[in-house]
Amino acid sequence: MRLLLPVIMLLLGVAACRAGGPITAGETSHGPSIAPAATPTAIDAAGMPVVRPACAASDAGRYLHASGSSGITPVLLLGNGPRGVVVGAQANGGICQVLPFARTLVGEGYHVAVFDWIRPYGEAMTTATRALLGDGATSTVLGGFSRGALVGLGIAESVGPAVVGVFSVSGGPSSSEGFPSIASLVTFHGPILLVASENDPVFPPGTSPAIAAAHAGQDTVVIVPGSAHALELLDGADGARIRAAIDDFLHQVLT
Repeated sequence: MRLLLPVIMLLLGVAACRAGGPITAGETSHGPSIAPAATPTAIDAAGMPVVRPACAASDAGRYLHASGSSGITPVLLLGNGPRGVVVGAQANGGICQVLPFARTLVGEGYHVAVFDWIRPYGEAMTTATRALLGDGATSTVLGGFSRGALVGLGIAESVGPAVVGVFSVSGGPSSSEGFPSIASLVTFHGPILLVASENDPVFPPGTSPAIAAAHAGQDTVVIVPGSAHALELLDGADGARIRAAIDDFLHQVLT
């Protein structure tokens, strides 16, 4: 019996080794635990990490750094379908500034692109538009607020026939944005919507009517009282009227 006990203990030890041995910290009954591999961060064409903006963390859209002819434009694509809208922010903003407005458009069934400004500004909006068309939109409206408005007017004709309209909220000529004259804002012959306040603090009174007068195509002008500019107009006393004008315009040109 004394001889059998060591033999039994030895056999139990061998069996334990073959079964993986006793479970210790960091192991499971199926072997050592393995931490999940970290998802690699995407890198854009310039070698910069493509990191989604925190303001868009809850959105299901696709974020990318789209390559233009001379630079990289951060673009967020939201929604889906053939009816596209590209929304440009004011000079002091980008994706996060116009994201609430973009979400509203997505809720109405539009496929939307918002983006951050890079120079030249016309290239930034053009790059965002091409990203949206590559994502499934077949026709699109350009536009936005202040800088987004005037750049949309200025580049629409050059982007091509997929652009079927432009909406401008507080847009006007600006040398620093690359479109210094009324003439530079009316090369597009498709329909345009022009919204402004009577006493806009950035552009002289009568700017939107002057753009309409020089425009060769169909245009709608909405002038509201006061001196609110760009996105401020959506939150003011005439916000509902302005949103309705934009909704009607998009519905007419993106059917």
